[in-house]
Amino acid sequence: MRVAVASFEFEGNTLSARLHRHDDFARKVLAEGPDMFRAVEGKPLAVTGGIDRLREAGLEVIPVLVAHGGSGGRVEDAFYADMRGRILAGIEGAMPLDGVFLALHGAMVCETMDDAEGDLLAAVRALVGPGVRVAASLDLHAHVTPRMVAAADILVGYETYPHNDVYTTGRRAAALLADAVAGLIRPVTRLRRIDALLPVLGGATRDGMPMARLRETARRLEQAGRALSASYFPVQPWLDIPGVGIAAVAVTDGDPATALEAATELVREMWDRRREFELPSYPPDQAVRRALSLDAATVILSDAPDCVGGGAAGDGPAVLAALLRIAPEVEAVVLVVDPDVSRAAFAVGTGAMLRTQVGSRLDPRFHAPVMVEARVESLHDGAFFYDAGISAGTPGTMGPTAVMRCGGVRIVVPTHATYEYGDEQYRACGIDFRGCRLAAFKNPMNFRNLLGPGIDWLAIDGPGPTTPRLETIAWQVKHRPFWPCDDAPEPVFLD
Repeated sequence: MRVAVASFEFEGNTLSARLHRHDDFARKVLAEGPDMFRAVEGKPLAVTGGIDRLREAGLEVIPVLVAHGGSGGRVEDAFYADMRGRILAGIEGAMPLDGVFLALHGAMVCETMDDAEGDLLAAVRALVGPGVRVAASLDLHAHVTPRMVAAADILVGYETYPHNDVYTTGRRAAALLADAVAGLIRPVTRLRRIDALLPVLGGATRDGMPMARLRETARRLEQAGRALSASYFPVQPWLDIPGVGIAAVAVTDGDPATALEAATELVREMWDRRREFELPSYPPDQAVRRALSLDAATVILSDAPDCVGGGAAGDGPAVLAALLRIAPEVEAVVLVVDPDVSRAAFAVGTGAMLRTQVGSRLDPRFHAPVMVEARVESLHDGAFFYDAGISAGTPGTMGPTAVMRCGGVRIVVPTHATYEYGDEQYRACGIDFRGCRLAAFKNPMNFRNLLGPGIDWLAIDGPGPTTPRLETIAWQVKHRPFWPCDDAPEPVFLD
């Protein structure tokens, strides 16, 4: 039996000004045909997990395409159309098929399309027909739509955040696909959505957090035999598009009523726990002052409003400005993407002084740039490998990267924004953040992978493409009322 496999992953953010094209994907992962196997082999990706599990089931795997773009604003229409066409051509060329496995994110938006995965899955279904099984793995922050559910037999989402189960999610989805292809199950998938968004800061699936409780509920549903798979989707909240909301999906063996009940139970629990997702965050100046008062050797400042992994440009200088105002001589490190400043630092060379404005170069809507007079401390090529998590073993490149020192504050200035899983970016520049009193990271979640004895953290609040306070966003398309902008005693279901 033959299964075609493809991966096309991107997390969109309609509040971001970034437009992702071919080069943005090529810097991460982009391969076609047999080259796809070489690009993903040994890496803990969803598509790798899917390939491994399908092979274990004795199925012939036909490689089509892998394209990972990380996070940003929207995907260029022309690039999406090219990738869509290549995926469909690869599947058509491999027919006849018994199944199709797709590793997707679930929240891709393009210049003129808000439901790219729905469009892709519908096109695949139209091509292969109703008799071929179609399964997809999804990110926990997917914007799952009725069109996606109608086109796919099986949808399975990550269960952890930070995302540590990407590979195993691919395996879980592929295992169900293998069983369906073999005729052992008749998968039925149902979706339930509520008109609400959840703050990302409180979305960890670690012990004691509300998502940890939800994870337990999902596994109980599976263990009790009420679902083959139960997935929860707190959704990428920075999507100002119609129909976006928290969701749950359940897959059962030929039992649509039970699938609907299980999905409803999951999403209803998310709603009931919604207030538990709200964690404190502070304006930059206040956060720096509070951090200095904490009894910790190092305090991580989570620059949540400028989260590269959520689609921001990474060039927000708000934390840098606060450090220079409040604690200019305190040993600290902060990262601000600015290709012009990096270029200027390379031009003057190590040891030279550079007076320049830093930040707000790529996205000037939220903050003014910060004027600094700093010494160029070191210069780097910006290349690194991720240690663990969603991108473990894959290369990252910040491009030419300068480290500048202004008093006690070191400013890491890369050319390109890169997803943060741990402290790989700082280590690529020879910096151990644990030697600093204050260290800024541009994410609201993955910094938790760095916590340990002597390390505490505070979250930054304020404007930006990934602001943690969703009620402060000037929503233009998504209709109110919805939580947390508004409240209601009972949830409003979108389906």
